[in-house]
Amino acid sequence: MKHWTGLLLALIVGIGSAVFQCQAAWELPSIIEDGMVLQQGTAASLWGWDEPGTIVTVTFRNQEQTAIAGADGKWQLRIPTGSAGGPFVLGIKGSQTVSVTGVLVGEVWIAGGQSNMWWHEGGCRNAAGEKATANFPLIRIWDANTSTNQSGWPAETPQRTVPAHWISVTPETVSNLPGVPYFFAREIHQKLKIPVGIVHLAVPGQCIETFLSPTFIQAHLPMARHQQAQLKQPAPACFFNGMVAPAAPYAARGFLWWQGENNADRHLQYRVLFPGLIEDWRRCWERPDAPFLFVELANFLKPQSQPVEDDTWPALRDAQSFALQLDHVQEVSAIDVLGPDDSLFNIHPPNKQLIGHRLALAARATVYGERRLVWSGPRFQSAQFDGDRVRVSFTQIGSGLITKDGQPLKGFALAGADRQFSWAVARLSQNNTVILTATNVPQPVAARYSWANNPTGTLANQEGLPAFPFRTDHWNLTEK
Repeated sequence: MKHWTGLLLALIVGIGSAVFQCQAAWELPSIIEDGMVLQQGTAASLWGWDEPGTIVTVTFRNQEQTAIAGADGKWQLRIPTGSAGGPFVLGIKGSQTVSVTGVLVGEVWIAGGQSNMWWHEGGCRNAAGEKATANFPLIRIWDANTSTNQSGWPAETPQRTVPAHWISVTPETVSNLPGVPYFFAREIHQKLKIPVGIVHLAVPGQCIETFLSPTFIQAHLPMARHQQAQLKQPAPACFFNGMVAPAAPYAARGFLWWQGENNADRHLQYRVLFPGLIEDWRRCWERPDAPFLFVELANFLKPQSQPVEDDTWPALRDAQSFALQLDHVQEVSAIDVLGPDDSLFNIHPPNKQLIGHRLALAARATVYGERRLVWSGPRFQSAQFDGDRVRVSFTQIGSGLITKDGQPLKGFALAGADRQFSWAVARLSQNNTVILTATNVPQPVAARYSWANNPTGTLANQEGLPAFPFRTDHWNLTEK
């Protein structure tokens, strides 16, 4: 009798253990939850974990797809999302059955970077007024790093999930939501009249290495972990592991990025790392041609006083522009976002509405088909050197070139073979070109514009978008 009792107890314990293991194996990442926004017009990736070998069935809008949990328990599948709309119910059935409710279908964007992309709406210009009108239930943000947890979620290895939730934009929630992504989403929502979702992955004060995947780090920066440890900085890939991995490959239209301040003293590396991150994230999201919109470093510190100021900010802006060699990558200007009433030493310009608007302009023109929309300021195209004169041509001139203040152009500099820059006299000329001369540079070989931390250049197009800083030379820039 004792023998059979022992066997019975063992059987009961074994069954209980099996049930517990089954329950523990079932898991969905936090990005797949009530209120989520799915990218319209695609086969969206969905995934989770269950007992190995379990058949998992997902149903959505009269579509059904199945997957089998692998040896590690992970299952993944794609299901058609259809056109924008909602709310819908997403059914997931494996060892457990879950109904994900309130699901919307619309446009989804991934927002990454450091503090200026993270900066919460409550710290932006006119925060109280913005809060009062922030009633947009069809805009939802999966916020992996709210203003209450600005240090982010670092990890040594890729994580399954992260403490985050889909949050609808209301007057009660908006103050703690990221400002730039919200203002971007608001304009896209108002123009397209459909739901918009933001996957927010920004962390203040972090270098780009922390957002790169372990695969990228191992292949291209094998010594980075040691170097970051010596500098007492967070380990490479730590925020990729803790925040990016739990969000990929959640289907999205494209990416928004504002980062670089923490890499400004290593601009030569950034020329490689930034394009590397773009391709790395595109790979992780299984979207090799996804639009990637980024923000140049904002104006900062004392206004420009020398023709050329060899410092970290202009060098990093120059490095950022190397990413434009990739397809479907666009840059928006922030060179004028720090206004006259703002502190010159505020690395977080409060006018995040301006940057959200410019990112939205870029998306509307290059992604959503508003081809005639002027979304960019003038960008350097070519320079013709002829004796003591230089004729500079631009793209993105919009309705024509102007000076922002109606006064003679400022911000241009010329140098001869001695590489000593002097202020240039600049004037608008025919065909929307700019003619440069400098009395003490009789034979110029290089021209630069707005080459300073806080430049004073005044060139813009008639739509009011400022010209991007540029240089015609390829001389080495100093790393601080």
